[in-house]
Amino acid sequence: MEEMVNRIKEIEAQVEKALWELEIKGHLPEVLIIYRDSETELESLGIEVTHLAYAEQQRVLAYCLMRQGNILRQQGKLQEALTLSEREIIAARASGDEIALARSLLSNGTNFIVAGKLDQGLMLIDEARDLFKKGDSFDHMQGLGWYWILQADLSSAGLLEREPAELIEIASRALDILTPIKNWPGVARAYAARATVYEKLGDVEQAENDRKLQKFAENESKSESIDN
Repeated sequence: MEEMVNRIKEIEAQVEKALWELEIKGHLPEVLIIYRDSETELESLGIEVTHLAYAEQQRVLAYCLMRQGNILRQQGKLQEALTLSEREIIAARASGDEIALARSLLSNGTNFIVAGKLDQGLMLIDEARDLFKKGDSFDHMQGLGWYWILQADLSSAGLLEREPAELIEIASRALDILTPIKNWPGVARAYAARATVYEKLGDVEQAENDRKLQKFAENESKSESIDN
């Protein structure tokens, strides 16, 4: 049991390492290979549903599939991402892990929205929001903050209709949640979203200030990636 769990954690660590060393730097084809190999390794363990390590395996499998789906979405392979997301949610539910499920719902909901299935996508990301709101751990806060970033990104992309004032409020909510926990990638995205709105409104001073804060957060994020 202990040996199996340790192997699963090693696979999770290699996925996390690939995220920081490759995905976050935009090396998408290379990192996708690693994520797929990690998925194969997890499946090859042959853990039965009744095994005590099964839930842990499914949690890491859901994470691995989520990372793959994110790459496929960036590459414009929406149908592949959707197909993968269905497996991701099944694994997340099987894990019994609240955070794993919430992240999978958020990822899958995004895929549906980008594919034009707005109502189905919104239902999933709202379910994710409700799960993130159930706790106050770092992971709960991080997930909730990224929920609001997603709302801002979808609006900026024209997939959701929102007034500028509402977009500013949404980005500010993300900042209120993510800044205290120093989730710098999320903080940078939130400042970028808010700066874009200010620029469209012609508020040069606010926009420039947010761009400076965005740059600061991006530098902090790069420092963390080097440390990791």
